[in-house]
Amino acid sequence: MLYQQFQQNIEQLIGNRPPRSFALAVSGGSDSIALLMLTHKWVSTNSISENISMVVMLVDHHLREQSKLEHEYVRDLSRKLGYDYHLLHFNHQNNFSNLQARAREGRYQLMTDLCKKLDILTILTAHHLDDYIENYCLRLEKKSSIFGLSGSPINWYNNVKIVRPLFNIPKQRLVTYLIANNIKWFEDESNKSDKYQRNIIRKKLSQQGEYVKNQIISEQSTINQLVEEKLQPELIACIAESVKIYQFGFATINLLQITGFSSEIILQLISFVLIIISGKNRSSRSEPIRIIVILLQQQMNFTKTLHGCVIKKINNNLIICREFGRSLPMDIKLNNIDIWDGRFRFTGSFANNSGYLVSNLTIKDYSKIRKDLDLTILKETSFNNHVAILFTLPVVKILEKVIAIPHISYYNDEGLSKGLDVSFSPNFVSRFTHFC
Repeated sequence: MLYQQFQQNIEQLIGNRPPRSFALAVSGGSDSIALLMLTHKWVSTNSISENISMVVMLVDHHLREQSKLEHEYVRDLSRKLGYDYHLLHFNHQNNFSNLQARAREGRYQLMTDLCKKLDILTILTAHHLDDYIENYCLRLEKKSSIFGLSGSPINWYNNVKIVRPLFNIPKQRLVTYLIANNIKWFEDESNKSDKYQRNIIRKKLSQQGEYVKNQIISEQSTINQLVEEKLQPELIACIAESVKIYQFGFATINLLQITGFSSEIILQLISFVLIIISGKNRSSRSEPIRIIVILLQQQMNFTKTLHGCVIKKINNNLIICREFGRSLPMDIKLNNIDIWDGRFRFTGSFANNSGYLVSNLTIKDYSKIRKDLDLTILKETSFNNHVAILFTLPVVKILEKVIAIPHISYYNDEGLSKGLDVSFSPNFVSRFTHFC
């Protein structure tokens, strides 16, 4: 039965010690309504889950007329079942280019930000077997790496765990379950539009029948096994042996330590470091990284930019740092900040610093204070790339005057020197990464 399979999945994915609270991502469609009802049954009847609290989240993208009806239905259903409900809003800013990808990114950012405020570290989403098949086809078209073609029911976004307990359940079984239990859901009309590549792939798959789907499932299962049993351990070893992450927000890769690894492992290694240093929640496409891997084989020094980062080969080392001027954040009030540029965490008491702004150093700023800066440590660790990296660090200003660069212990304000702490805290870090 469907519930038994769901129960087995969720208990396998969250383990014997489930989180004390988690969130459900619900849209009003058949998949997420089925997830809500199945999870409700599990929370209500299972001894493992008796002390778990749950909240329901819905993101309104303001793209369809029926979205208000969906929100009201999910809100009322959630409250009827006894769960707190949170409505979030995605602002598309009337920009409809690459909308599906941008909406997905925005949706996850909104949900994970809310979860952090609520002290929730796990989100359940309704991705089912058909979604995994479609994702595989999409990534195959984009020439993803073997890691990109693999599919896992557990992922991380913004340091929040994303769990997909419907990963091996076909959509039709979810629809059948809702019909059998007389449970209402909404159909998203945009799923029928040929504007989106996913919809085109979905139509092709429906025309090709179950044999093709089963073949894709088999292919991905083989890839998953290869990644889990062989490539993932190799990648972990490669990271542990070659990568150093510095609190200044840059990384180095010792190229002598990666010579014995395959190009796929090196590609994934660079992708991993790019996510950390860029402050982004997603990886770069594989093709540009493949070019970097090929250049590494040619034994020549080079400088490239990718994914908001500068990649520089210096003899036997690869240094990766944030690209100056590439979408760095606008000025933010110090007393309103938590994370700057998706990379640096601010902690301390800033209640009396309402006029202070967090920004980045400009060339004009640098020319005024350069004689007062001690860049010795940054220079020694960055292979003389200290000035370029300095321009990507957060600084505190008041009336356009730089009063603090915490990373190099530059302070022109005694209160900030005692009450302000800034640490490199990227979104995506492996416990095998060595911080310096």
